[in-house]
Amino acid sequence: MAKRPLVLDINPALLVWARTSLGKSPAEVASQLHVNEKKLQDWEMGDEKINLTEMEKVARIYKRPLAAFFLPGPPTEPPIPADFRTLPEDRRKPLSSKTRMALRRARRLQSLYMELIERDINGTSLTVPKVNLSERPNPEIVAEQTRELLGISFERQQEWRNETVALSEWRNAIEKQGILVFQMSMPIEENRGFSLTDGGPSVIVLNLRDTINGRIFSLLHELGHIILRKGGLCDMESREEILGEDAAIEMFCNHFAGAATVPEKMLLEMDIIKSRLGRTQYSERELGDIAGAFCVSKEVILRRLVILGKATSEQYRAKHEEWATKERRPQRGGKMDPSKKCIQDKGVTFVSKVINSHREGKITYNDMADFLGIRLKHMPKVERMIKGKSAT
Repeated sequence: MAKRPLVLDINPALLVWARTSLGKSPAEVASQLHVNEKKLQDWEMGDEKINLTEMEKVARIYKRPLAAFFLPGPPTEPPIPADFRTLPEDRRKPLSSKTRMALRRARRLQSLYMELIERDINGTSLTVPKVNLSERPNPEIVAEQTRELLGISFERQQEWRNETVALSEWRNAIEKQGILVFQMSMPIEENRGFSLTDGGPSVIVLNLRDTINGRIFSLLHELGHIILRKGGLCDMESREEILGEDAAIEMFCNHFAGAATVPEKMLLEMDIIKSRLGRTQYSERELGDIAGAFCVSKEVILRRLVILGKATSEQYRAKHEEWATKERRPQRGGKMDPSKKCIQDKGVTFVSKVINSHREGKITYNDMADFLGIRLKHMPKVERMIKGKSAT
């Protein structure tokens, strides 16, 4: 006679917490479990007990350890970061389970890093300045000061061969200021990046589904949020008609990102700009040539030209709509080597700290693989690659 699955005494509130924290509906989960929706609701109401086999399936779907469902009640977790997305409500997508999982992973990596630096008597502290928006800071000046702090001169920027190198250089410079930069895959229509300024070291997360140029802008935009000490979810849209503090924060961060990647003095000194007087129109080719010099997108250049009085708002609005209709996602390549992907996703700073912690005997080899989310067989290659190697 077949053995009956073990019936568990689970607090129903834990089932509700695990589902809602991942942004899943009862119908969606019931479909994934291949059970009637009423059965799921009965579990969540406590009207029916769940057995071990069912609970294991639920835990896999919610991406929670089975042990989490034996707690007396739902644990306290950090709230979702502030939502700075400026798209109208009818176009703003609710956070999907993929975005919520990215937030959860970022929080976990932040917590792990905090644990590692607390074991290090030297630690790591944030070195970027703190700016108060109520004092009406000039984004151009803040950007200039930040470039100097990061050690990004225009001469150095001109040496970058392409946007891939540019992303790596910006990322490495920012990570040296005590900021963790991760890359994760999220729906691009929901958000293009987010930042965390609470709970430990500041964190920037870039959306792997965005273009490399898009990620460069997002990186500097989120750095703006960290300078303001106002982390949150962003879509990087420029919508001056939206009012309020959140809109003011986004406008500052957009302006700061543009000024940081394309300094006013360097842009206006270009021959193609100096040869023209007043506001004018620029062809796609001209915008592309200028963008190439700074390793940014044509949209960033055109926006800078508008801000600096060298192009019309009408041209920007027209081109913005045209560019917005194009696919933002980069071309898909082949499957990336796990070791390279580990460094790409988690960054040189985080990976180096984990590896050094193991070398110093502070964590085990299994801990190291767990923290980096990689199989043990790939660890030797990760260690070799991390020596003086930057990742994009």
